[in-house]
Amino acid sequence: MKSDTKKKKMSIKTKRRIFIYGFLAWPILHFLIFWVGMNIGTFIDSFYSYSVTGARSFVHFDNYAEAIRILFGMKDRGILNHYALLNSLSLIPLSLLINLPLTLLFSYAIFKKVFLHRFFRIALFLPSVISTVILCLVFRMALDNSTGIIVKFLSILGLAGDGTQFDTGIIPVGGFLGNDKTMWPTILIFSVWTGVNGNLIYFSSAMSRLPKSIFESAEIDGASQFKQFIKICVPLLWPTITTISITLLASVFSWLIPSLLLTDGTKERASTLGLMITQTVKMDSQNTVVNAIGVLIAVFGSILILTFRYSMSKIAEEVEY
Repeated sequence: MKSDTKKKKMSIKTKRRIFIYGFLAWPILHFLIFWVGMNIGTFIDSFYSYSVTGARSFVHFDNYAEAIRILFGMKDRGILNHYALLNSLSLIPLSLLINLPLTLLFSYAIFKKVFLHRFFRIALFLPSVISTVILCLVFRMALDNSTGIIVKFLSILGLAGDGTQFDTGIIPVGGFLGNDKTMWPTILIFSVWTGVNGNLIYFSSAMSRLPKSIFESAEIDGASQFKQFIKICVPLLWPTITTISITLLASVFSWLIPSLLLTDGTKERASTLGLMITQTVKMDSQNTVVNAIGVLIAVFGSILILTFRYSMSKIAEEVEY
């Protein structure tokens, strides 16, 4: 009897393991092929070059030297240009110093049920459920020089300029998305508009779990809403803030959709690291300089993210509640 019982238990454990490992097999295989395999292949290819005939030759660190010259503006090669690095780095303060604090403030306003908090909830959540493609299309249409609602509004105010040239008004020649000087700042404005709502649901969910008794006690002691936000809400949410900040920082290096859709992905001044790599691989898959750029970005990004994570963990300790 005991041996039969042991066999049944072993059989159940075996089936359970097969079931678990069966479900884990696919994601593990996917990770090994499309992450480990692809990254190892990228690293190896970064030391080689391909001729017109497809012949492969070892070029030592020539690709890395070329990549450094491109990233630091010493040599631009069309879509491979230093604007990609500058633009991507400019997304870091935008994400961490503008989008993240605004998201926190709006989430806190909804949490405290301020006046019109239901309207803010709907207005801010709405862009998060709409496709980025549609948002880019709407934004681009609104800035169209002939039919855009923003251009028409500026025309009513007398700020659009003279006729179709737009050379004396607030609208630059070629429009906001067609002028080299205003192209990237306009994309950054779009990023603020769409970026604030991105993490609203995470902060709102985290705030809903905060002990209300702490806020009630603070109100009795006469603490203002601002002090409650700074002294209570932010410290309690620090682990969530740290996690989302790291996610935002990591996403900077693969950020490309708004630049691609708002400028057709062909403008050097609107390029980002993610867009530059994607477009180069699409047009010339044997351009191994972009492999070296990818490796350099991976190393730099890893160091930056690990340093940032360590710094965030030293600012405030995790609080259990």
